[in-house]
Amino acid sequence: LLGTAAFRLQEQGKINLSAPITDYLPEFSGRRLENGSPLDRPCSTIELFAHTSGIRHSEAKGGRPWFALWTAEKPLSEVVTRYAREFPFEAQPGTRYAYSGIGTDVAARVLEVATGQPRNELLVSAITVPLGMTQTGYRDAERLSRLEKMPTRYYHGKEGTILKSRARRVPSKNTYTSSGGAIISTAPDLIRWLMMIRNGGVHEGKRILLEQTINHMLAASPPSRKCKAGLSLLRQNKEGKATLVGHTGSSGTSCWIDFETDVIAVMLTQTRGSDIRPFRLELDERIRQAILAKLQDQ
Repeated sequence: LLGTAAFRLQEQGKINLSAPITDYLPEFSGRRLENGSPLDRPCSTIELFAHTSGIRHSEAKGGRPWFALWTAEKPLSEVVTRYAREFPFEAQPGTRYAYSGIGTDVAARVLEVATGQPRNELLVSAITVPLGMTQTGYRDAERLSRLEKMPTRYYHGKEGTILKSRARRVPSKNTYTSSGGAIISTAPDLIRWLMMIRNGGVHEGKRILLEQTINHMLAASPPSRKCKAGLSLLRQNKEGKATLVGHTGSSGTSCWIDFETDVIAVMLTQTRGSDIRPFRLELDERIRQAILAKLQDQ
């Protein structure tokens, strides 16, 4: 969703996603690798969304700052400034793929600087309002106060038991949360977003994005396994055009668009992504087999 917002902002002339992030965040000038070597160049915002920026990845020590006490109730600007100051890069930009939630935070901060809006608000103005996604936004105290009770999150214990996850802190409005992992939504809302992409940028007869922008969003970004806007690139045709794109989340979210069979799927759960993965993969395969059988009958 945030990547889609970024491409809409670029289409409006508010940002250049291919430009060095130092054009927006000068604190990233002169950054170095963990071994002390200087970066060959600054990364771009597209590389942040595609997870090829070289910045610290999520499985590394300190790679999940949304769980750290030091980020609590801080503005995103302060958190990202500390990244620039204290988190050296792990690889040269554009040379490897490694999923990085920190990178998504930096991309979100670039969008804040480019628009002059807080991250939570720019997502609303750029995407959720135009698409009528009334139940979608970043999780914070204000949004939760307007929603019905959120579902409880569970996980599998070592003995196969189902255990309740520990409650997570609720941040104040426009304070730090994971930029890639703190958006809450519903299946009907996500369908609106996915349908707009499926329709080449059109939502209910209104153009939200140009078709060429959609194609650019879904283009490969080597060496990443992601598209330029952050969706996973799961299949391409001979011409290199995306035919299957999707996304999975840490709480078991799964959604995809199959452009060849013209099918959209959304699965929402409240458990660890690793716990639900076998079920998700089997469900995806059963859906595709059912579609294939239907097409063969026609």
